[in-house]
Amino acid sequence: MPESQTSGRRARGAGLRFIREMIAGDFKEGGRRAKIFSLGLVMFATVSLSLRGEQPAELVDGTRALYRGNYQRAVSLAQSYMKAHPKVAAAHLLLARAEIAEGKYPSAYRELLSALRMDPKNVDALYYLGRLSLVLSQIQYQQLYSLAPESSRVHQLLAESYLSQENKSKAREEFQKALEANPRSGEVLDALGDLERSQFRFDEAISHYSRAAEIGPRDYDSAYGLGASYLYRQQPEKAIEHLRRAVKIDPASAAARLALGDALLRAGQSDAAAEELKVAARLEPNMRQAYTLLARAYQKLGQAREAGEALKKADELTQREIKSRRGALASDDLIPRASPEDRDPGANPRE
Repeated sequence: MPESQTSGRRARGAGLRFIREMIAGDFKEGGRRAKIFSLGLVMFATVSLSLRGEQPAELVDGTRALYRGNYQRAVSLAQSYMKAHPKVAAAHLLLARAEIAEGKYPSAYRELLSALRMDPKNVDALYYLGRLSLVLSQIQYQQLYSLAPESSRVHQLLAESYLSQENKSKAREEFQKALEANPRSGEVLDALGDLERSQFRFDEAISHYSRAAEIGPRDYDSAYGLGASYLYRQQPEKAIEHLRRAVKIDPASAAARLALGDALLRAGQSDAAAEELKVAARLEPNMRQAYTLLARAYQKLGQAREAGEALKKADELTQREIKSRRGALASDDLIPRASPEDRDPGANPRE
């Protein structure tokens, strides 16, 4: 797995542990961890980047000052250089690092964004922006908890943290508390629907999605969720109704087109199914299942040549997937990431 992905997952895991501790009643411990995390960011800002590459003398001196803990001098040198060279990303990065060390997080955030506008592929700026964003988010979580510890948003946030740890029973409890605090939250209803559907509790999922759809008739997640749930329950006619609504809301959703094509095929509407599946394949050219279902639709329509072509394409994508997985197993990345073609019509496209 790429190092950047690994670091991001670890950072998110640390953040979610902090949130859970803070909200679950151990606010002091959560605050202590936040301070430690902030201190760690300062340490990264001051020592993780040594002098490397060719840099102007002012920036080299500024980096040395930062390394020695002389943050004011680092700020002064960075700002002085920026006056004459306002579009040099390295100067904005140095200033941001010095401001992080001084605890001036909002202004450091702005400088990192400036550096990235000038150099969108600046790895160091991206790294610090990720670390700093997590600190800022933790600060906001603390404020949220202190202002409204029993609010819907707090419980929703805690539920999402449990979901990230695959603790679905605790996630369900927190989502229910969030719903009690705000019975008209379409987001929470959709999240509960997704959770129930993932555990094949389709009656409960349909109930939550239906309530969300009443609150927000243009809500894609509830429309797709209802369609997928009815499709799993082998009720294609009902699935078609909701999946058509999902496609109307988001015509560019390959997942909704795929699911609608599947439902139409099961309902015996092969012509309509083929049209939806062709659109799905056009939107996601590597969606293997779209070609598999398309081949089946063409077979029912008696179009042998088109069916053969679609099946051939599905086989090619299957072989490519197998080759990709073998390559992943032979490398350090032992957990291949899910690709669009892995998703079945009942999968949540927003996950």
